[in-house]
Amino acid sequence: LKARIVVSCADPSGLSDYDVYVHKGDNTGPIVPGGESAHGGTPPEVVDLDPSDPDVGTGQFSVHVVYFSAFAGFQYSGSATPVSASAGSTLPPPARLDKGPKIGFQNFEAPGTLVQVTDSSQGPTVHTVEYIAHDAGEPSIGVNWNSPNSAAGVTNFQSDLQTLFIKFDDSCPVNGLSASWYNSPAPTSQFVDSDPIGFTDRQTGRVFAGELTLTSPTCKVSFTDTDGLDPLGQPSYAGWSPSSGPLGSGIDHETIGGGPYHAPAPPHGAYANAVYYCSQDLVTAFCLRSDDGGATYGPPVPTYTSQCGGLHGHVKVAPDGTVYLPNNSCGGTGAVVVSEDNGLTWSVRPVQNTSTQTRANANLQDPAVAIDNNGKVYFAMSSSTVPGSATGGSNAVVATSTDRGQTWQNIYDVGAVYGLKNIAFPAAVAADASRAAVAFYGSTTSGDGSANSFSGLWHLYVASTFDGGLHWTTNDVTPNDPMQRGCIWSHGGADICRNLLDFFDMTVDKQGRVQVGYVDGCTDGACAQAAAIAKGNAYTARGVIARQSSGRRLIASFDPPHSQNAKSAPGMPSVTVRRVNSVVHLAWSEADIGNARISSYRIMRGTASGAETLLTTASGNQTAYDDLTATDPNQTYYYKVLAVNSVGTSCGNNEIAAPYLGDTCTGLIVQKTPPGHPEQPLQGLAPASLAIDWVAVAEPTGTNNLMFKMKVTNLASVPPNSRWRVVWNSYAAQSYDPAAEQFYVGMRTDGNGNATFDYGTIATAVVGLVIGVPTETSVGPLPGSSFNADGTITLIVPKSAVGSPAPGDLLGAVNGRTFTGDTSETQNLERSTLLVDHTFVKGQRDNGHPAATYTVVGNVSCGP
Repeated sequence: LKARIVVSCADPSGLSDYDVYVHKGDNTGPIVPGGESAHGGTPPEVVDLDPSDPDVGTGQFSVHVVYFSAFAGFQYSGSATPVSASAGSTLPPPARLDKGPKIGFQNFEAPGTLVQVTDSSQGPTVHTVEYIAHDAGEPSIGVNWNSPNSAAGVTNFQSDLQTLFIKFDDSCPVNGLSASWYNSPAPTSQFVDSDPIGFTDRQTGRVFAGELTLTSPTCKVSFTDTDGLDPLGQPSYAGWSPSSGPLGSGIDHETIGGGPYHAPAPPHGAYANAVYYCSQDLVTAFCLRSDDGGATYGPPVPTYTSQCGGLHGHVKVAPDGTVYLPNNSCGGTGAVVVSEDNGLTWSVRPVQNTSTQTRANANLQDPAVAIDNNGKVYFAMSSSTVPGSATGGSNAVVATSTDRGQTWQNIYDVGAVYGLKNIAFPAAVAADASRAAVAFYGSTTSGDGSANSFSGLWHLYVASTFDGGLHWTTNDVTPNDPMQRGCIWSHGGADICRNLLDFFDMTVDKQGRVQVGYVDGCTDGACAQAAAIAKGNAYTARGVIARQSSGRRLIASFDPPHSQNAKSAPGMPSVTVRRVNSVVHLAWSEADIGNARISSYRIMRGTASGAETLLTTASGNQTAYDDLTATDPNQTYYYKVLAVNSVGTSCGNNEIAAPYLGDTCTGLIVQKTPPGHPEQPLQGLAPASLAIDWVAVAEPTGTNNLMFKMKVTNLASVPPNSRWRVVWNSYAAQSYDPAAEQFYVGMRTDGNGNATFDYGTIATAVVGLVIGVPTETSVGPLPGSSFNADGTITLIVPKSAVGSPAPGDLLGAVNGRTFTGDTSETQNLERSTLLVDHTFVKGQRDNGHPAATYTVVGNVSCGP
């Protein structure tokens, strides 16, 4: 046996850090071999002592815990347990490669459709509009196999306070909508709630939407059997049924799952399956069971206490009724927590074998579990390469079990084929026997992927197995189009690279297609087309569904004929556009070549939507094109990109518009108030002096300055005690204030209406688990800035004052905010009751369409 010492901490922010040293005798004795865990990063700290080593031996030892960065409210706890001396410690080997064709995907981004809402995560209001799934962090996805509205099933996508339903059309319809989205929020999705979660029981078709009630230990849940439609076929609250009352359980990280009862089944109502709700209370996790389809729930049952860290993944139920709750850290390894009696008792089962073990990720990564129709378990996690530390990066580790997690086989790294060094937020799904898939964000850059200094690019990957985990085929689902630049923050609280939040999800439709509901943090042309070395990000949180479009499926009866060598027409490329000065920059990502080489891309252009004709043909290796002939500033140009292979041509329902938005010398508009926005001038819901029309960025020729412009409706009358702010995300703000991650430039009026101009930083504090109010700190004045009575505010700041962004770098989440009724002592920004108007950035995440991202070009001429 070996002795395993684990020191854990329940701090959900991930900011606490302890170091562990094991001494022979007492703390004055020597540190024994292997008796040190002093890596940077979040606990747990894990030490294994081998008594067969003569320098360790047996006897008395002292465990010395050092408070490296600790907070009084979150003290550590420790355990010492015997573990098998044969427990593996080597890193998982690369997965053996499946020899069949790659699996193809098409990406369906949530449309730029505004919907009227009465609640948002910024507060309740009768005058709020939001874009569909543009604040889509932590999405859940499922498919209603019983829906009469689609042969493959209707997909639902739960995020923030929205529950979206999507119908796919594979006929390439002439209306251009291969995916149709509508919003039917649950009646229990209210502002006072947080941490959304969704679940679809694919056997019964019931869709659940849950919202955790801030930091009180309750969750409100509703369910629908009609895809959120009322008796008249319209999305409305009448299409939903709320549970009988808030569920009492843990305060964080809830999950809903369901499936058959384990024999012997307890007495239950007419609903066929058990429904489970689980959440964690910093350390202890609880699960509750419903026996009437989610209308009521039984008492919470602890699944683990001190054996595991608090965070867990999504609960899943096997065909035989066994319930699985995956955990990132149980004694320093990944594990499944298993119930074989319908949630009454639970046992912890580590994922390891005699040669290999998984390693807890210090960056608080949820693992995932799925079970195929034969009961085989598939486990996926982001496994640290260095025990107890995030500094060495992580691997995309999978494992399988045929005995409900008692033993594990096929422990592999499915990201090795792409050279991935960092993995985030794995998800898993299975269907037919021996068929499963996992998805994850991955980066080829090593180091701590959650550190602010991390400079890697992230893509979405999907790995599939068709022989029960013996072999895997891994696919980059977003080639040539990173879905995040820089770090992915996973320690809770407020950080500009926490735009993706903490997880994503995947599912399978009735015809066996894999679907992944994920978040794109680098949307639209400025971010997607930036060079790999560019600093900055778009900081978006846009919902996207990656849907399988070719290859073998998770339900074998829907495999294409001759599946091992089947070919098909390519999938639709995902297209981005960036119109700057007199050039339209196009780029595209092709995630489905149809198992046949792409011979060419046909670039279509038109001056009206749906009226595109062939502009030019690009080679099959090309992924970008600059249109130098789209020079009319009064014209919006429309583009499509079609992929061609030996089988045929892709569907053309990927139209994208390129309106003229100005130039980089006098102002390139990055945020524009859309028609239908409550503050749009014709609706008159904000004073003319505070209603924002647009925000622009420029780099005046012959200077080394940035120029920001904000246009409000007019400033013929300037209100006193008011502020006008342009804000953007930047870690360079930490050079002034270690807690700051945003810059602002702006105008302020005093009690007499006299205007001054300044720039500064914004820091967003966190109190407990709740993100606090952003607070601004002025750094200095902005000479040369001014405003006009027409409502144009011009703000000029030296680049050297705001981090010296270089050509190619990105200014992300550029947004405007206006305030009135202010006093010089009031520093609070967004969420302040003084806030009158703001563009589509919530706190630090860009929820607009298109994203408000500016690409620095240098202070160069814009042409004649």
